[in-house]
Amino acid sequence: MNAAPANAAGPSICQREPRDAVAQMCGDQDEYMYGMFATFAYPTPSYGGPPPFGSADFYNETQMFTDEAMTKSFGFGLNMHYIGTQTDFQPYWVDYTAGYSYQKIGSPKTQSDSRLHTFMAMPHCDNCTTWDIYYDFALVGTTGTQPGPSSHHLVTGWTLVDMSGLVGLSTTSNRVMYLNGNYQFQRFAQANTSTRAPAGNCAPGADPNYCFRFDTKVQTTSGSSYPYVTSWDVTKPIVRPGAAVARTDAAVRSAEASEAHELELRAQAFVDAKYRGKR
Repeated sequence: MNAAPANAAGPSICQREPRDAVAQMCGDQDEYMYGMFATFAYPTPSYGGPPPFGSADFYNETQMFTDEAMTKSFGFGLNMHYIGTQTDFQPYWVDYTAGYSYQKIGSPKTQSDSRLHTFMAMPHCDNCTTWDIYYDFALVGTTGTQPGPSSHHLVTGWTLVDMSGLVGLSTTSNRVMYLNGNYQFQRFAQANTSTRAPAGNCAPGADPNYCFRFDTKVQTTSGSSYPYVTSWDVTKPIVRPGAAVARTDAAVRSAEASEAHELELRAQAFVDAKYRGKR
């Protein structure tokens, strides 16, 4: 696994100035990625006012790009849809190959179940340009044909649409790994990651919907010259325009970290069983 900044992979999507309320971590590296694994718990939302136009959406998505221009991709995650009286929690996967194809996974819930959920993408076959999508280790779909069989670019985290400044989210820890050419899940070297989490406009008198501060932290391994990323932690408070906007570290729950480790071991065993004898 590379432990130096990626050169051939090209610039990160996190280096682009976002116009929306986002809290994202990018993984960009020279080593080819052939799949991805992510796990996180559904957060608890809070609201500071009624949504405009009757609804608002918040997406926690992990997306893998399959061309160097980063125009083709697929992803999966959670859509939290607020309708003014309740929040629907809807897992999904999405294919950006030819336009936009959004696929719901199961039925929505009306509250967080406080459980870690897993999302995984693996090649449909050797040298395939399609990927099988798994949710909680169950096959839920297969992508369309992508431009290539691998990737150099991945992004994970939150995008808030409408009412972004007037919603709060409890801590979410996105634990993301990629599948290398030896069918092993690997963590990203911190040197190969970047982040973006703008604070919007929190000046006195500004529209509170555009004051969308996030508190974020990249959790890493310790005791190494080249630390690896264990999770991308995001908490979103409701901040009124003119209020202090100092960032604080998001808390990490040790019980979740332990459970996530067990799920990562299970994911690797899942891959090993599928590809055993093909190496």
